Amino acid sequence: MKERDWRRLFEQMKEGTVVPVVGSRLLLEADGTSPLTGRVARRLLADYDVDIGDASLPPFRELNDVATRLKGKLKNPQDLYGDVDSALKGLRAEGVAIPQPLRQLAQVTDFRLMVTLTPDDLLSTTRSVRKRLDLARPVPREVSAGRRPWAPAPLLHEDTPS
Repeated sequence: MKERDWRRLFEQMKEGTVVPVVGSRLLLEADGTSPLTGRVARRLLADYDVDIGDASLPPFRELNDVATRLKGKLKNPQDLYGDVDSALKGLRAEGVAIPQPLRQLAQVTDFRLMVTLTPDDLLSTTRSVRKRLDLARPVPREVSAGRRPWAPAPLLHEDTPS
């Protein structure tokens, strides 16, 4: 990109008119080239006792490929989201870090909204995003109980005479 294009992009970011859309190509291993989704996909195959032999999984499309292979084995396809989450948590517990590209993107404070197309919480768990969105703060009791303290008060209360 030319200098002018970068300047325009930064202006649009400050105005809030740019929304980054994060895909699997940002989910990289520590080497910066291997897709982290490949390890997740191989864990899913192992969890479901599926052997693909010498077949390779398409880079950055591994989870889609595995989901297609597992479709007939799943009673409820929605369970796969939980399995992906468990596999990612397992990798994180083993010391796999949040990918550098996600951490870098999370440090851009001008973004008011970020969209992810991947079935994980890696972007939202970066420290800078949690701090900016105040996700580290516990949910107020009223909200967890289903009440919305930010909602307007009703015009009529039950004890108000009609």
